[in-house]
Amino acid sequence: MDNSSIFNDTMVEMPVASSRATLKLSLSIAYVVLFLVGTIGNMFVIVMIMNVLTSMRRTSVRGKRMSLSNTNHVFIYVLGLSFVDLVVILHLPFLVVDLLKGQWLFGTAMCKLYWFGESISKLLSSIRSNCVAVLVLLTCSLLAVILLLPVLIQSSVFRINKMSMMSLSENSEELRLSDLQGTTISKCVFDSDAMFTLYTFMIGFALPAVLITLFYSRVTKRIVAVILFYFLCWTPQWTLNIMSQFNLIHVSWMTPALSAMFFVAHLLVCFNSAANPVLYALINRELRQQHVMAMARKRQSFTHATHEALEFVARHTHKSALAICTLSQFGRLEGLNTASQRKKELIPPSPACASTTMVPEIMVTESDDYL
Repeated sequence: MDNSSIFNDTMVEMPVASSRATLKLSLSIAYVVLFLVGTIGNMFVIVMIMNVLTSMRRTSVRGKRMSLSNTNHVFIYVLGLSFVDLVVILHLPFLVVDLLKGQWLFGTAMCKLYWFGESISKLLSSIRSNCVAVLVLLTCSLLAVILLLPVLIQSSVFRINKMSMMSLSENSEELRLSDLQGTTISKCVFDSDAMFTLYTFMIGFALPAVLITLFYSRVTKRIVAVILFYFLCWTPQWTLNIMSQFNLIHVSWMTPALSAMFFVAHLLVCFNSAANPVLYALINRELRQQHVMAMARKRQSFTHATHEALEFVARHTHKSALAICTLSQFGRLEGLNTASQRKKELIPPSPACASTTMVPEIMVTESDDYL
């Protein structure tokens, strides 16, 4: 069904080696670009919707009660889709390293998470109705986790001899000899059976296609574009998976043309997750308007808070300056009084002052003699 059939074919004949190296390099560059664009785009949408929902909640708390309309449900729904698309995109760096290094370097636990993240998009990416809200999204997510339990259980890292492409058992003599010869590599593999492929195809692709056809009798151009874009990106992937599962085709590095087709189909799936932020959020006029209003309210609140803070600082600075000035003046007066008193104690009286003070005694003496 899946990438494991390609990833396991490490050693090929020399005529194919050059084209294989070129294909791997081209795919790695494309995956890196999709990873950067998808991560930045989905993170931007998540931040934008969180900003809008937070602003709505604050407005409701302040007394302007806003009902949770269908539009708000759509915002929450798009938020959930952005998280799902982000999970799909985040597995790409592991795929790039596996392509360039030729083996899996991240252990069994990350191998299981890799295949789980790669598979969950097949079930959740088809939830494209604008009528669903949080409960439906959470229910579908829980259902997807239950349906993908075989991925978590059966996916594992295998030790393989890259010369013979035979799986090597742990603690076996073949593994020891392969390690000595330096021909042992590790591969993250999930070999799905026909039943798993069929029920994921039915739940993740065929059933949503039928429901969309039945319930979208009157649709807008934007919804038509979204639906067509989804089926355009996913149909090649499912077609090749089913054909490979039932041995109608054998995809490996020995068949460069089929390998290229397989990876182009996978690139389309990743492109769908990377482009969904544009389709679901950036072209949504109401979401853009709500985001602009939320940013305006945030700037207004920030400006008001800054103005109040500056006024508070100015008032307290003025009061502090007055207090310091008053204390300084009071201290200066106290200092002058103290200095004046000390000056009077240290400086002796002048002769004029002395004669003036002596006058009464002389006058008394003269009066005594006179008498």
